[in-house]
Amino acid sequence: MTKQATFNEIKTKLGDGPARFASDNERSFREQLDALTEDERSCYDTLKKRWEERVEEKKSKGGKSKHSGITLFPDEMYLTFARCSPGLKKFNADGAWKVMKNYDQRFLSATASQLEEQLKTKTLFVVPGLKSKEGGHDMFYMRPSRYFPKETSTETIIDNLGYCMSVLVNSKEKNGTEGIAFLANMDDWSFTNFSVRYCHNFMMMLQGKVPVRVRMFLIVNPPSWFDKIWTIMKPMLAADFRKKVHMIPESQLNDYLTDGFEEYLPDDIGCGKASTEQMVDDLFNIV
Repeated sequence: MTKQATFNEIKTKLGDGPARFASDNERSFREQLDALTEDERSCYDTLKKRWEERVEEKKSKGGKSKHSGITLFPDEMYLTFARCSPGLKKFNADGAWKVMKNYDQRFLSATASQLEEQLKTKTLFVVPGLKSKEGGHDMFYMRPSRYFPKETSTETIIDNLGYCMSVLVNSKEKNGTEGIAFLANMDDWSFTNFSVRYCHNFMMMLQGKVPVRVRMFLIVNPPSWFDKIWTIMKPMLAADFRKKVHMIPESQLNDYLTDGFEEYLPDDIGCGKASTEQMVDDLFNIV
């Protein structure tokens, strides 16, 4: 079995900046698998077997199947799908199966280098160290005013989103088992940054297109007329997900984020002190 690098070894190799994105004291995949209950392991085995059979079936049809390009998942992904199955109960094979069938496998191989042009717009990225007050969930951050639907395709911003969510869920066991959180800084946002198609695709991603549970969605500093957008967004969200959405002024962030959050929050929001530029640049040193 390959020895897993320690956090200090990673930090020595990458440097302090990029090491912010590494995880410390994580159990290996084998250790996580061995710790599953009998029912949980049965769910994992069922998903893996069903997917292997699906891949074999689709490939046997060749060009006759629109899914002929599907591939096997890494073993870790079957566990992620099982843990993040929709609904109140985790390790629900039927629920997880629906997510698996709708999952876009291009997210499996997405890297920061491939998304360099988009990531360097500083529109959407992972924020190391930033955590929700309730649950201590890791977070990703968006500045929606930097995205213009008429200039950048919906697929590009969705790829960016899928990459960030995948980085979080794959980096820590806690993120896969308990979920993550999202903060959207609405400063300078206007109608030119919005389209219904982009909004719909984005909301679907947050609600199950990627195997991860989004536990909190903060909409910070929304414009006074945001209720018009909320009228469009609300039907796109499941009733239970709407409860996770909080529209707040920046002054209320301390009610939702852990103490000292200012040190980790990007500096392109008023109270943030972490260099946005450096945070994004560090991503390219871990691929």
